[in-house]
Amino acid sequence: MTNLSPATTTSTAFVPADLDASRWEAIEPMLKALESREVRSTGDLERWLVDRGELEAACSEARANLYIAMTCDTDNQAAQQAYTNYIESVPPRLAPALFELDKRQVELERRHGLNADRYGVLMRGTRAEVELFRAENVPLDTRLSLLSQKYDQVVGAMTVQFEGREQTLPQMAKYQEQTNRFTREAAWRAVAKRRLQDADAVDALYDEMIRLRHKVATNAGFENYVGYAFKAKHRFDYGVKECEEFHRGVEEVVVPLVRALDAKRAKALGVDPLRPWDLAVDVKGRAPLRPFNGGRELMTKAVATFDRLDPRLAKMLRTLGTGDEKSGGKNGECLDLDTRKGKAPGGYQYMRDRSRKPFIFMNAAGLASDVDTMLHEAGHAFHSMLCVDEPLLAYRSSPIEFAEVASMTMELLSLPHLGKPADGEGFYASEEDLARARRKQLQG
Repeated sequence: MTNLSPATTTSTAFVPADLDASRWEAIEPMLKALESREVRSTGDLERWLVDRGELEAACSEARANLYIAMTCDTDNQAAQQAYTNYIESVPPRLAPALFELDKRQVELERRHGLNADRYGVLMRGTRAEVELFRAENVPLDTRLSLLSQKYDQVVGAMTVQFEGREQTLPQMAKYQEQTNRFTREAAWRAVAKRRLQDADAVDALYDEMIRLRHKVATNAGFENYVGYAFKAKHRFDYGVKECEEFHRGVEEVVVPLVRALDAKRAKALGVDPLRPWDLAVDVKGRAPLRPFNGGRELMTKAVATFDRLDPRLAKMLRTLGTGDEKSGGKNGECLDLDTRKGKAPGGYQYMRDRSRKPFIFMNAAGLASDVDTMLHEAGHAFHSMLCVDEPLLAYRSSPIEFAEVASMTMELLSLPHLGKPADGEGFYASEEDLARARRKQLQG
């Protein structure tokens, strides 16, 4: 394993270090320069590809920073408006320009040639992008991005009053682990009631997204969005048929196992029927696992866990921050871990392609599942950080399915190292709690 820290040089002679790629006026001349640059040889083409990639990296990071700010504070109207303004003004112009560069790239490769071992995957993806592009889909993509933003705003605003205080939905998850069934049910119903208040709004968003996605697909010559998505996500090595076969395998093997586990849980709890608020409580009546308190402790213990797995991973994670950060990526921070009102739901790792620094976002509330999320997103970050010295932007990331290999691997390889040694930090002090956490993670 090499490349343990982000590259120190992130600009090329072509792309200024201080380029503000959130402004169309700043990037348009550079796109035109790439479109008109004379390319006379394979070497010229390879330089062109690197320069194009760094310009796209600057554009990607501009969008990343606005997205991070928007998801970290959905109540911040300035951050919301900045993201909206960007989505409405830059991508609709950028997409057609990149299409022209894609076409030129295909033509230049045909004319001058490129080493297939090095560039074959890149060119396969570029040809797919050329085949998929339709000008009429550009405004539809804009609308889809804005609908996704609206969803984050709706869900980010969801809180409930419970036990005398306002709590976020991630904070409410801890009550599902309480041994008192009345408390679990009351908490579950409080969350469900709050979600139902916005059910019509969320349904309307989903319905419109489905309609727009179907239109995008048919515009591109596909029968439905599934076929379109496979090509758009560069799924070249398997297709819909293979996924359907996998689904059947899950139905035949996994679903009966889950039903058997649920039946065993119901019997152990002495309940019939098993209800949604019975799924997270410990069946032996033990107190809930509380592996950390706050983002700083989560980060400290995650670093210690990775130090036991491989000190090189811990070294990488330490470079991202302390876990106390609460302002998104505003000042170049790489972490925003704790749940709070106004944060978008879920978790993600977003690589800022120009500075080549990852950002980890999550809604930690002190749960065992939050530990899994932290290790998962750290896996994505490691994957990204280990690619920082790759000159080609397209090769500094991977299709979504393979990206999950790194993240899921970190979850599983870390399992033997989650305990707290006598002279160090860890998530679980007792062997019993460690065994519970492992089972919980594997069982899902």
